[in-house]
Amino acid sequence: RDTIWTQLGPNNIRAFGVAVHPGTSQQVLYIAAGNGVHKSTDAGKTWRITTGWRITEVQCVAPDPRDLNGVYLACAYGIFRSTDGCASWKECNTGLASTFSTCVIVDHARPGVIYCATEGGAYISTDKGDSWSRMGLSVDGIRTIAQHPGDANVLFAGTENHGIYRSTNGGIWWNKCEAGIDHPTFYSIAFDPQNPSTLYASGYVTGVYKSTNGGDSWSRKNTGLGVLTFHSLAVDPRNSARVYAAAYWGGVYRTDDAGETWRRVGLGDSQVWTVVIHP
Repeated sequence: RDTIWTQLGPNNIRAFGVAVHPGTSQQVLYIAAGNGVHKSTDAGKTWRITTGWRITEVQCVAPDPRDLNGVYLACAYGIFRSTDGCASWKECNTGLASTFSTCVIVDHARPGVIYCATEGGAYISTDKGDSWSRMGLSVDGIRTIAQHPGDANVLFAGTENHGIYRSTNGGIWWNKCEAGIDHPTFYSIAFDPQNPSTLYASGYVTGVYKSTNGGDSWSRKNTGLGVLTFHSLAVDPRNSARVYAAAYWGGVYRTDDAGETWRRVGLGDSQVWTVVIHP
């Protein structure tokens, strides 16, 4: 059965990311957009823009699961933080070599720790973004960072032109994941929440890669895909066999057999930047 899609949020915006704030009964939603961050407090029925003209090209928005008023964003001008439910935003770029950032995530185990992916490398902050230190990953052009859902010390990074890297000690040391990977640019890395040794990765003309051994080796799972560039992946936490892939000018694809076969499930040939499964 094809998926039915309903538009939420303002018309005529470039939406790069979406997030649901945990602990709000799924009522508080955010959109990271070209013109800033949009927020809804009624599950998407109404929206308001929370940022001014100085904050644009927002690539990612990350609510703090420990703080109902805490939110981070990553944009072309760096990392910004709100501590008052998006009423105001503070620039948090101290220590960053490059402000162009595409991803920010909140550590699920250690309060105050956040990570960001920037044009100038992968960074960690232990003080909620007040200051940053570059992690041990030597390459630039980081596009995404993903944290193991069970082991907070395990991190993966997808890069522009340098492939996928993995750290098992919280970002101090990194190793390149090369076995089975034939492409250099990755925009998304997604864990299977029920079995985190299974991961999926995608990027520029990569199709979808899958690992079943924690990233030691990978294989391509492209049967049924009509396009090969994907910006985002999401594994259904209730059904590990179901995975969604957001395509560049190709709508949304879904697999119900853990990547063995894919089919398009709507949105035509649109450019889908992010897919998120509602809690």
